[in-house]
Amino acid sequence: MADSDDSLCFGEDIKSTISLMKTTLGEILHSLDISVDNPRDVYKKLNIDKKLGWKIYNVVCEEDPFLAAQFVPGKAACRNFMKLCKRLGTSKKLLKKAREACQAFDTMVEKHADSRKEFDLMLLSCSDKGKSKAFLSQQKAAFTAYSHLLGVQASTQLCTWVFAPSPDGEYHDVASIRGFIEFRRNRPKVPWLLEWAYFTDDDDVPKSLVQVEPLEECPDASENPMGVPFYYSYCSKPLPNVVSSRKREGRLVHELEEAPIGNTESITCITAQIARNVFSSYRTKEDRYREVLVRSRTPVERLVFDQIVHIDLIGPMEPELFVFGEFTGYDWAKSAELRNPNSCLPIEASIQKLGFGTRAVYSPYIPWYMEMMDDVFQRLQWSPEKFRTYRVVIDYPVIPSTVNMRSLLPEKE
Repeated sequence: MADSDDSLCFGEDIKSTISLMKTTLGEILHSLDISVDNPRDVYKKLNIDKKLGWKIYNVVCEEDPFLAAQFVPGKAACRNFMKLCKRLGTSKKLLKKAREACQAFDTMVEKHADSRKEFDLMLLSCSDKGKSKAFLSQQKAAFTAYSHLLGVQASTQLCTWVFAPSPDGEYHDVASIRGFIEFRRNRPKVPWLLEWAYFTDDDDVPKSLVQVEPLEECPDASENPMGVPFYYSYCSKPLPNVVSSRKREGRLVHELEEAPIGNTESITCITAQIARNVFSSYRTKEDRYREVLVRSRTPVERLVFDQIVHIDLIGPMEPELFVFGEFTGYDWAKSAELRNPNSCLPIEASIQKLGFGTRAVYSPYIPWYMEMMDDVFQRLQWSPEKFRTYRVVIDYPVIPSTVNMRSLLPEKE
C-alpha cells in the first residue's frame, strides 16, 4: 500500500507543505525581532538581497497557499538564508525545522512537475488570483509560437456587431464589421480564411433564409469578381486576392490567397455586411438571448470585440461574457446554454459598458475606428446617439477559442 503522504493530491500537498513553510519562516523572523508589517523590514534588517527578502515576506504573509508557494526561494537561496540565520543566532531546533520544510517543498516539486518553472505554472492555475497571470504569460508565448507555426499574425482582430430595430420594430437589423489590422505572413505560400456572418436561433438552428448584403458596393466589379464584402474605404491598397467557395450548408466563404511575407507586405482587411429582419426584437421561445460570437483562430496581439446596441433593444440585464476553448472542434457556434461550462477558459476579461454615440467607440489600437463607425451609421441612416457600445478586449486570445457576449432580450410590452 502506498504511503499516505504519497497519496495526497496536488492541492493538499501545497496546503500542508506551505503551512509548514509559512510557520517556520514566521518563527525565524519573530525570533530575530523582524516585523512582517512591510517587506522592507525583512530585507533591510537581514541585510539581504531585496528580491530574496520580498520572497520570504510573501511566503509568510500571502494568504493564498498557491501564490505563497510560488515565492519559495530556490535551493541555493534557501541554503544561504539558513546560513545567515545561523550567524544571526537562530536556534538549532528552529533551523532544523526550516531545513525539513525546505526539503519537503523540494520533494513536492519533484513529485508533481519536471521543473520548478512547470510547478509555478501549476500553482498559478490553481490560484483564483493567479490564474489570469499564468494564462496571459502562456497566451503571449502561444502567440509567438502560432505566428510561426501557422505562418500569419496580426496586430488587431476587429469584430463589431451593430443591432438596430427593423422599420416596424419587430426584428433586428444587423451590421457586421470584422477583419484584421496589420495582417502579415511569416512564411511563404500561406492562404488564410476570412470570417463571415452566420446566424442561428438559441437552439443552434441556422437561419438560412437571412439575406446578407455588403455595406459598401464595389467601385469596380472587375476588382472583386468573387463578391467579397470588402469595406473598401478601410482596406489597404491593393486589395488582396481571394478564392471563394460554397460550403455544404450554402454559405459562401472567402480565403485570402498566398502573399509575400513580412511587414512591408502587411495588409488591413475589413469586411462589412448588413442583414435585415434577422430575429425578433423581443424575447420568444426560440430566441431568448441576443448572443454574438467571434472565433479566435488567427494569432493576434489583441481582439477588439464590440456589440453596439440600439437603446430599444437593450435588455433588462447587462451582457454576460463567456470565453470557450474550442479544443473539441465541433461546437464553436453553439450558444452558451448548450455548452459545457467547464470549457470556459480562465482568461481575465470583462465587458466594458461604454457610452452612446460613435465617440464611445474610440480605441487606441484602431485610430480610424470612430471615423469608420460614423461612416457605417451614415450609410445605414441610423442615429448613433441612440446606440450604446459594449466592448471586450482580450490580449493574445487563445487559438482556437470563441468569445461570446450574451444579452437577455427585452420583453414586449
